[in-house]
Amino acid sequence: MRPRIDLTSCDTEPIHFIGSIQPNGALVAADVVSRRIDYVSANTAAYLGHAPEKLLGRPVEDLLGPVLADELHSRALEPRRPDLIKPWFVDLVRPDGPVRLECFPHLYGGSFILEFVLPEHGPDRVWEEDELRQRVITELIRPDTLTELARASAQIVREVTGFDRVMIYRFAEDLHGEVIAESTVREDSFLGLHYPASDIPEPARRHFALNVIRSIPDIMAEPVPILTHRGAIADASHPAALDLTHSKLRGVAPVHVEYLGNMGVGASMSISLISNDDLWGLVACHHYGPLHLPWSRFRFCELLGGTISALLQSLENAAQLRQSIRAERTASEIERSAREGRPLASIITEKAAELMQHADAQGMVLKLGGAVTCFGRTPRPLPPLDGLRSDLVEGLATQDSLPAQLDLDPAHWSTASGAAYLELSKDGEDFLVFLREEYEHTIAWAGKPDKVERIGADGTVRLSPRGSFALWSEERRGRSKPFSESDREALRILRRALFALNSLDRERAAVAAQKLAEAEEARLRLMVMDAARRSSMGELASALAHELNQPLAAVTNYVNACRQELRNHGVAIPDNINGLIDRAVVESRRAAELVRRLRNFIGQGELVAEPVDLRLVVRQGVELALAASDDPEPTVRFAFEGSLPAVVADPIQLGQLVLNLVRNSLAAMRDSDERLLEVTVRREGAEAEIGVRDTGHGIPPEIVARLFEPFHPSTSSGMGFGLSLCRSIVEAHGGRIGSRPVSQGALIVFSLPIGGGAHALES
Repeated sequence: MRPRIDLTSCDTEPIHFIGSIQPNGALVAADVVSRRIDYVSANTAAYLGHAPEKLLGRPVEDLLGPVLADELHSRALEPRRPDLIKPWFVDLVRPDGPVRLECFPHLYGGSFILEFVLPEHGPDRVWEEDELRQRVITELIRPDTLTELARASAQIVREVTGFDRVMIYRFAEDLHGEVIAESTVREDSFLGLHYPASDIPEPARRHFALNVIRSIPDIMAEPVPILTHRGAIADASHPAALDLTHSKLRGVAPVHVEYLGNMGVGASMSISLISNDDLWGLVACHHYGPLHLPWSRFRFCELLGGTISALLQSLENAAQLRQSIRAERTASEIERSAREGRPLASIITEKAAELMQHADAQGMVLKLGGAVTCFGRTPRPLPPLDGLRSDLVEGLATQDSLPAQLDLDPAHWSTASGAAYLELSKDGEDFLVFLREEYEHTIAWAGKPDKVERIGADGTVRLSPRGSFALWSEERRGRSKPFSESDREALRILRRALFALNSLDRERAAVAAQKLAEAEEARLRLMVMDAARRSSMGELASALAHELNQPLAAVTNYVNACRQELRNHGVAIPDNINGLIDRAVVESRRAAELVRRLRNFIGQGELVAEPVDLRLVVRQGVELALAASDDPEPTVRFAFEGSLPAVVADPIQLGQLVLNLVRNSLAAMRDSDERLLEVTVRREGAEAEIGVRDTGHGIPPEIVARLFEPFHPSTSSGMGFGLSLCRSIVEAHGGRIGSRPVSQGALIVFSLPIGGGAHALES
């Protein structure tokens, strides 16, 4: 039959309800309200002169006397965190005469708990040794590294107490401990050894955090039970067990006696080291036989422990502050670069080496805006790093056993055994991950870190402490150096800056995208309006062409009829007059052709392209504009390049283009004192460039950007189709048109691609 299983281990043992004290003192506990004594240790007769049954149920005043009882109520008895030894020297009257005792009173769980020990005779010499005080001041305050401070602390505590071995024991983040300093008179050494977290179970760890000092003068001493009414033992099985959380004489748990016995230890003392309100470690003292010290020595050790804790906290805070300042400096530089308008991805790329140094990392992965960039040493292919988001705390997650969490291939352990994940956007799309390489090392354990199951007489299986502390080595793979709290604080500083800047970049990009969308929407609206305008203008042009072609045809017919009638009447028509009639007919037909082509261009975008001599077309357009103008004729200057290839274009449309530009120039110079029109034609690379400049009033700055848009007239009258039509003609030929700034007047320049260059046109 299998034994009954009850895995009640050290981690659940109620050691604060152990129901006993060590025999080097006595205990009395009275109810706070009634002042009646409800608990006494079984050895009160030896220390207080009264047997337990004589004290139980009696007022505490009967033991202390009225003066001391009143003083008890006036003392500050609530325990602090961590609690210190608060001695109270009392003179009690026993049946066999007065006795002076050292009392440790405290108030807890509704009871006055009084612990009595015999005082030493005369002051302890530890308080009188100037040399020792000087060493405490110099040797503890002087070190500027943790290792030096730990070494000096272990040496001084051993000399003050006389223990065979004093160790400074530091807790890691996983709560296992390492001996980082040791002072011993023995040949063997525990320096550098690691102890599993299970060696100090949670109840014991809690007591270390609440009480600075814990002394066990003789682990083999028989514990003294705590009795309550009717002789019951007030342990965990009693419904009214006494809580000994802050007791200085609390009995030793059997599992701990077994543990120390397995190590060969006969007496022990521990001093709690507290840094930033957390249990940082212990000063662990071992003696290989019983060791009884006066309580004044313990109080001095409390003072040493407080000093060591304060110095540890100062060193760690100073190191963390230096690391944080460096991170703040880098964050400030990144923010300054971002204010200059540089993209965040570019800044991170530039600062990659510096950022990895802050994280003590060898690789870095940045995901920003969907793009993934790797720096330093990173695995290929990348593992799914966004799986680290499940452990985020304030936007940061650290992991020193990445292979175990992400199930990484061992081939990737060398580059990715640890990681720090920095969230750069709330949606998880953007992040920065630092990768630490594998820290392949061997841990020297003080014995194999396993507990042993033992079957008790009642068939219960109980977890017992390790029986062997022989050196046992464990080779650790797939782990990086752990991230310290200083590392995490530096990374939090960097993450806050990067997150804020990325949020700003995202906001700017969203605004830019919105503006782009609005601009595209406006462009589409204009395209629709332009299509409607073209349709309307096409209909208008068709109507105008229909209306104009009839009178133009009539004019041609009338002119020809006049000539024929003159001939019919025998009138001899002079050659010059006959030439004028011929020109009138040609121009009338040309006007009709211009109207037809204009109608086709506006309505359908149709061009009739042919090789064109730009100089001739430009000159004709200028002359036609001058002939049609009622304004005084300006001074006209033509500047034509001597040799210019032909362009393939619609001569009628180009003539209309030049006509419109010159008409605008003439209107602009109407009120000018100086009236100069300058027209240029020259080659500019693979294009022909035509410029029309005047000395008029110029183009108002507020309409420059809209100069070639429809319904924005460039002159003081008109519907505003002129320059819009010019742009349409130029763009239909694959060219460009625009204005250029000049000191006086206006300059409009358009360019056309040169084509049909089989022959050059000579001037």
